Amino acid sequence: MPDQGVRVVTNTKVPGAVAMQYLKTLVVLCCAVFLFIITPARAAGPMLVTGNPEAPPIVWKKGDRLVGIGPWLAETTLKPLGVAYVIRPDGTWAEVQEKAKSGAVDLIVSAYRNRERETYLDFSEPYLESPVVVITKKGNGFVCNCWTDLVGKKGVAHTGESFGDKFDAYIKARLDVTYTTYNRAFEMLGEGTADYMIIDLYPAVIYSKLLQVEDRIEFMDKPATVQYFCMAFSRKSPHRKLLPEINRQIRELKKKGAIKKMLIAQYKSWKKTFDQRRLFYARSQIKAKQAQQQFDAGARDRGLDTMARFIERDIPYMDGASF
Repeated sequence: MPDQGVRVVTNTKVPGAVAMQYLKTLVVLCCAVFLFIITPARAAGPMLVTGNPEAPPIVWKKGDRLVGIGPWLAETTLKPLGVAYVIRPDGTWAEVQEKAKSGAVDLIVSAYRNRERETYLDFSEPYLESPVVVITKKGNGFVCNCWTDLVGKKGVAHTGESFGDKFDAYIKARLDVTYTTYNRAFEMLGEGTADYMIIDLYPAVIYSKLLQVEDRIEFMDKPATVQYFCMAFSRKSPHRKLLPEINRQIRELKKKGAIKKMLIAQYKSWKKTFDQRRLFYARSQIKAKQAQQQFDAGARDRGLDTMARFIERDIPYMDGASF
C-alpha cells in the first residue's frame, strides 16, 4: 500500500522567474542580518553632543574641545539627568547638520529653528535671542525704521545665512542683497559697493574685531528682526525623551539671568584668546607694545558695548509685519 505521508518531490523544475525571486529574497534577508550585526546602536554609546565649530561666543572649537554658551548649557542641563554624554567637535557646521539628519549626532547645542530643520530636528525652547542687525560704513548711515527703508539700496550678507522665514522671503522679493564671505562683505562696505550689511549681532561683533574694522562701521539703532538659539535633538536619537526636562531647566536658567551672564563671560574668554594671539603675531615691536598697552589698560571693549546695547535694553525691532 502506498505511503500516505509526506511526499518528497525530486527533479521538479522551478520556473526561472520564481527561482530568481527566491534568490533575491534570500540575499536581502542576509544583508539585513549582516547590517544589524555590524552596525552599533546609537543608544549603546554615550550621547554625542556637538555644534557649529566657528560661531563664538555661542560655540566654537578651542583645541580639541567645543566651548561657548551652547556647550556650557548642554553640560549644565545634561549632568543632572545622569546620562552618559560626550561634547566634542564633529566636523563643519554643514557636516554636523547632515549627521543630525542621519542620527549619527544626538544633540546640537545651538541652532536657529526653521521649517526645513524641523523635518529632522526636535528643538528645545529658545535660550538666547540673536538680533539681526544692519550695519553701514561709518558716516554713511541712513534712516532705517522698517524693511522698506532698505529698498533701492545695495545690501550684502554672509553666504548661506538665514534670517528667519519671513525676512528671508522679503529679501528675496524686494531687496537687492549679495551673499558672500564675511571678509568680502566688510570690504564692500568699506569700498562703497554695498550700502548696508545684514548680519546676526554676535558674528557682527566678532568679525568686525577679527577684521579690525570696529572703528569703521556703525550699527543701525533698530535690529531688522530677531532669531533665537535653541538646542536640538536629532529625530533619530533615542535621547529625544529628555527634551521636556531640558526645557524645564532652560526656563529656570533664563529666569535667573544665568544665560545672559554666561554670554558675557564666554565673549570675554574668546576676546582674551584673540588679544593674546594678536599680541603674539604682531609684526613689529611697536605694534606689539601698543597691543600690550591696550590689553593691560583694560579699556572698555566696543564689543561688550554693542552687545549690551541690544541685549540689555528692550529695543523694538523693525516693522515688517505689513509687508
